[in-house]
Amino acid sequence: MKVTAETESNAGSVGILAFSQEQGRDTEQLHLARHAIYKMLSLAYLYPGDIDWTTFTRELPGVLGEASEVLCLDVREETEVLADMSSSLDFNELCCDHTALFINSPNTNRISPYESVYLEDTIMGQSARRVGEQYEQYGFTVDPQHSYLLPDHIALELDFMACLIEKAIESGSFSQDEQCRFFIDHPGKWMHQFLADVKKRKPKTYFSLLAEMANKFFQYEMRMFSSWNKKM
Repeated sequence: MKVTAETESNAGSVGILAFSQEQGRDTEQLHLARHAIYKMLSLAYLYPGDIDWTTFTRELPGVLGEASEVLCLDVREETEVLADMSSSLDFNELCCDHTALFINSPNTNRISPYESVYLEDTIMGQSARRVGEQYEQYGFTVDPQHSYLLPDHIALELDFMACLIEKAIESGSFSQDEQCRFFIDHPGKWMHQFLADVKKRKPKTYFSLLAEMANKFFQYEMRMFSSWNKKM
C-alpha cells in the first residue's frame, strides 16, 4: 500500500474531483468521491510533519466539501469552519496536538490510532496481523517514510480502503465486495469509538471537526455496505 507523503494534483490523486450536478450520482462519480474522502482522511491522521502541510490544508476543505456534496452528506457547516480555520492553523501547534493526542501524551489520556488497542487492548495484536496479511495479499506496501506505523494504524486502513476503491474503478466492475469485507472486518469495528474519543478530548478544534466529518462519512459507508450485503 502506498501511503502518499504529499497531496497530488494529477488525475487519480485526491484532487481529482470535477463533478457536475447531472453526473454526480452515477456510480463512478460516487466511487471517486468516496476515494477522495478516504485519501484526505488518511493523510489527515498522519503526523503533520510527514506530509506537504501547506498543500494539504489548502485542498482539504474543498475536496471534503465537494465529495461530501456528491454523497449527499450534510457537512457544510464543518467544511466552512474548517476552511476558516485552515488559513490560521499553526503548524508547530498542530504537531504538538497530534503528538499529545495520538503518540505521547503528558497524561494518561492518549488516544490510540491502532485497531488492536481498541479491540484487543494490545499493540500489534491479531487485528494488526490480519490487516497486514490483507495488504500483502493485494501487493500493497507502506511508503518507507511511514514504515514506523503498524499495519492497523487508522491512516493505513483508510488508505487501503482508498486503494480498494481505486482498484474497483480501474477494473470497471465497481464491485464493493472487497471494500465491504475489509470495512466491516476492520475500520467498521473500531473507528466510531476512536472518533468519539477524539471529539470528547478536543472539542471545537481541527481534530474534532475532522472527527465529526469522518463520523458522518463512516455512517454513510455503513449504510451503503449494509445495503450491498442485502443484495448479495
